[in-house]
Amino acid sequence: MGFCIHCGKELTDGVAHQCTNDIPADPLKYTAAAAEPEPGRPDSASAGASHTKTSSAVQVDGQVLLNLLKNPISALNMRGNQTGMIYGLIGMASSILGFWLFGLGVKRMFYSGLGMMSALLSDFGMGSRSLLLGLFSTVILLGSFWLAGNMMTKQKLDMKDYIAKMGSFQLPFGAALIVSGLLSFLLVKPAFFILVFALMTGLAANSAAAIELYRIGSTQLVKFIGIALGIYVVLLAVVNTILL
Repeated sequence: MGFCIHCGKELTDGVAHQCTNDIPADPLKYTAAAAEPEPGRPDSASAGASHTKTSSAVQVDGQVLLNLLKNPISALNMRGNQTGMIYGLIGMASSILGFWLFGLGVKRMFYSGLGMMSALLSDFGMGSRSLLLGLFSTVILLGSFWLAGNMMTKQKLDMKDYIAKMGSFQLPFGAALIVSGLLSFLLVKPAFFILVFALMTGLAANSAAAIELYRIGSTQLVKFIGIALGIYVVLLAVVNTILL
């Protein structure tokens, strides 16, 4: 036998007790207290959701990458969330890596007859230059289309959304540049042809993708491409003069 600590009424064994004077005034008082997790123990539902979110955030789906290689235009369906940003950065990184490998391969072939030490030193210099060239070329090209599209159209895209879409679009061309870079260690001429093909195709495809993304009409088509490529050429020339 005991008494309720809230209302003071006598408790009967085997009979459910309710504080009738207290519940109408504050019906959520006891139910809320019962729902609260114990101190020091996180709520299992929130902990599970947090664990799932953390686990999924670091995963890269190979099937998505394969689909981007087969159908690059599907990249325009990417969203600017964390997952989309990861694929966008992967696409951009593939182009930069291709430039770097090509520079290393060409320079190694050129200096191969001058001794191992000379080849290693030249690789370091050429590799750094190629890496910077690939980085600035990729970033400036995408930035030029972003600036032109946001200036000329009402289809405003924030940077995250744009990187997720147009960055992912770079993956097949980045893969071609990587193949060119690896081949340049053995055969320079075929590697150079692949490089030129990838660059020209990539430029045309990026123009078409930006036109589709920003929904550029036929009346603005020439102006849009002219402004975007003009920004690209000017900025790349400035960067090449100052930094490269």
